[in-house]
Amino acid sequence: MPHLSLEYTQNLTGYDAPAALRTLGQAMFDSGLFGEADIKGRAQCLAGYLVGTSDTDTAFVHVQVSLLSGRTAEQKQALGARIAEALQTTLPAGHSGVQLTVDVRDMDRDCYAKVVLPG
Repeated sequence: MPHLSLEYTQNLTGYDAPAALRTLGQAMFDSGLFGEADIKGRAQCLAGYLVGTSDTDTAFVHVQVSLLSGRTAEQKQALGARIAEALQTTLPAGHSGVQLTVDVRDMDRDCYAKVVLPG
């Protein structure tokens, strides 16, 4: 735990999602809230997207971080700010007007299940 989901629009040409996941994962680790092996990241390029009601030219990147409940609002706000700062560094040169968003959410600790298989 935690889970980091990165979504970006396909019109963001040159976006290096694996590198972005490494950058964002490092930012999460540097927060001091998680162990390195606990951070799980995934990325998805969005072929279907819309900004507003008719715009298909505006690119965006959205990060959702799902955490087990129990952290303070201040910790979650600081984590969101740290990720937003790191997210800016993941953009390819020459892109302007890109919308970047970060959402840090709690998951119910009592309803979360995790199994680690021996390996």
